Amino acid sequence: MTPLLKATILAATTALLAGPSFAQSGDFRDCLQTIKAEAVRQGVPAAVTDKAFQGLTPDQKVIDLDGRQPEFSLTYAKYVGGTVSAERIAKGQQKMAQHRALLDALQAEYGVPPQYIMAFWGIETNYGGYMGDFRVVRSVATLGCMTKRTAFFSNETVQALRILSMNHMTSDQMRGSWAGAMGNMQFMPSTFTKWAVDRDGNGKTDIWNSLPDAFASASNFLRGIGFKPGLPSSEEVFLPQGFPLDQADSTIEKPVKAWAAMGVKKAGGAALPASDEPSSIILPAGFRGPAFILYPNFKAVMNWNRSTLYALSVGILARQIAGGPGVQQAAPDDDQPISRDTVIDIQNRLARLGLYKDDTDGLLGPKTRSALRLFQQQTSLPADGHPSAETVRRLQSR
Repeated sequence: MTPLLKATILAATTALLAGPSFAQSGDFRDCLQTIKAEAVRQGVPAAVTDKAFQGLTPDQKVIDLDGRQPEFSLTYAKYVGGTVSAERIAKGQQKMAQHRALLDALQAEYGVPPQYIMAFWGIETNYGGYMGDFRVVRSVATLGCMTKRTAFFSNETVQALRILSMNHMTSDQMRGSWAGAMGNMQFMPSTFTKWAVDRDGNGKTDIWNSLPDAFASASNFLRGIGFKPGLPSSEEVFLPQGFPLDQADSTIEKPVKAWAAMGVKKAGGAALPASDEPSSIILPAGFRGPAFILYPNFKAVMNWNRSTLYALSVGILARQIAGGPGVQQAAPDDDQPISRDTVIDIQNRLARLGLYKDDTDGLLGPKTRSALRLFQQQTSLPADGHPSAETVRRLQSR
């Protein structure tokens, strides 16, 4: 699944539930006709839809890719290490210098610092190096008609058809990831129709070939989902001796200056800003790894992609593209990926102990980590909510 896809699913859910009832299964052609009816209702000429759907068949490769689930949950070290590389930092700095005038103009208009646009661009497509070569209409129609996520992807198909009608493209020209994410910044069709900008003023919004359009669209999107000038999205901090680990939780917010009063400092020893903005502390690799403070802009980055590690990577990469330091505290060497089956086992064990009441989905989300923290408190382990080898061993011995 592409990064931007995860970000858009949550934002689109409410609207989609109130939308048309698309076919859940059955004949692919019947499903396309249902989608066509909705597209026409939204103003897409029937001729555009007919041309896009002519001879269209499901893409088996898309179905196969959709059915694959990652076997292991990547650790902080593996994820960030694979995302924030020296090569990506250097290339981001070179690209930022190359496009500085445009990026400065966009910052003045939208309030998004250039290093953040570069960070998203670098992570999403390696600075335009690979934007995907799947036909977007075919991909989203396949997912809308042949998978369980009918409402979301049927709507994405309608939005893709709207782009064809508005943007003078052919369906063969509109290419992207297997799940429909498009262009330099990997916009889903619904993100494109809501936020994309024709910055170069040629009458066509082109996030594939026009960097002014791509960068302005990303800036407009980020501002629209809550990014504000001022504080960064996140930065590394040092915690004082005796810091209460149960306070290091993304669900716990305090004013920045309250953390400072508890002795939290920036990595390197500088004081935190004297700010009343709400913020959180997290320990993505447990108490032995780095700590980060999450400022309000972190929530905006999470609205782009719901992965905490993705959002941390954006902040880490942006800081270094801008010439700032890397992360100073290394993650523990023995922090290993955990399989989905192991996470499900952890969730089931925590549920039997009355500590976990959510779905057993095999995902290490905030609720699972909160339940782990309660277990750690009960067993006199450092209550960081991290599934360390010792925590898992103790839990499995119950």
